[in-house]
Amino acid sequence: MTTEEAKRILAAYRPGDQDRVESCFAEALQKIEKDPELARWFAQEREFNRAVAAHLGSVPVPFGLKTRILANVAPRGAMKSRWPTALTAAAVAFLFFALLIGVWRGWSEHFGSLGDYEQEMMSFVKLQPPLEMQSLEMGPIKQWISERKMPLAEIPPGIAAVETMGCRILSFRGKPVTLICFCHGQTVAHLFMVDRAALPALKAGKPPVLSSQADWTIATWADQHYAYMVAVHDRPAAARKYLPHA
Repeated sequence: MTTEEAKRILAAYRPGDQDRVESCFAEALQKIEKDPELARWFAQEREFNRAVAAHLGSVPVPFGLKTRILANVAPRGAMKSRWPTALTAAAVAFLFFALLIGVWRGWSEHFGSLGDYEQEMMSFVKLQPPLEMQSLEMGPIKQWISERKMPLAEIPPGIAAVETMGCRILSFRGKPVTLICFCHGQTVAHLFMVDRAALPALKAGKPPVLSSQADWTIATWADQHYAYMVAVHDRPAAARKYLPHA
């Protein structure tokens, strides 16, 4: 089992230790004992999950949520014949989590929409997600991303001049998303890059489009290969210096 395969399995590990006895996690958990880097990643991932769970605990359960969950789960008999019980439970738990934070809101009607993408990515950065790789220099970050063959394009000059904090790989509708984090004084900025096929509605070659969420400014644009999103914890006027064509 490779480190990346272990990460994909452990990403479904629920807060607490109720999954430790499940056989589907056994090999990945054993690999943690022999891989310090994977162990650090898993510890950070669990801390992030605990923070999300605590945050969601204060959110009222949406009306009709139970009905929506059950409507998206296959009949019990069919599920048993195809999937192990542990994976079935993990899938239901993940579906509940995704519905509650709005990641899968309107899945059938807005598959791959820019609005879904912005909401999903912002749900990570607003909670200060742990970084898989930390560096104050762009060179090591680019090398780390390239070695994993993840999305990596030319960094806009305005944000490339800012001190980096590190990076991590996220996912959107099965497509890998590269996240690079920057910090300039009290201003935090995050750059996301994903294959443009993940966001077909985002037209290539257009100037960045700005929007706001609370005290964050979000800018999105695309070229022929990638879709970009910059989220800056500042006003639109201050955020423009980090964008191309500003």
